[in-house]
Amino acid sequence: MAALPPARDASDDVMRALDPDVTGSALLTFAVHRNPRVRAAVAARIDCPVGALISLGHDPDPVVLEALLGNVRTPSSAVRALADHRNPRISDLAVQRLRNGYR
Repeated sequence: MAALPPARDASDDVMRALDPDVTGSALLTFAVHRNPRVRAAVAARIDCPVGALISLGHDPDPVVLEALLGNVRTPSSAVRALADHRNPRISDLAVQRLRNGYR
């Protein structure tokens, strides 16, 4: 039986997702990463493509959604959708963002 390759450490992928030299389609691959910490790193990036921000608004992990709500470039449509989220923390953050961020 062949040995499995060593698992990549998620912190390496987080660092790569935060690397300013990683942009465009390379960044998009991290937006669909299996680890929510990596997706959260992408959601927090100001240079994250708008399409990825909208897509990340449907992420099931609250850590990703909190990072998304902290990103000033997150479209108001994504924030409005999160205002109705079932998680009260996420919905409260989204409502607060709507009150303060889009005047």
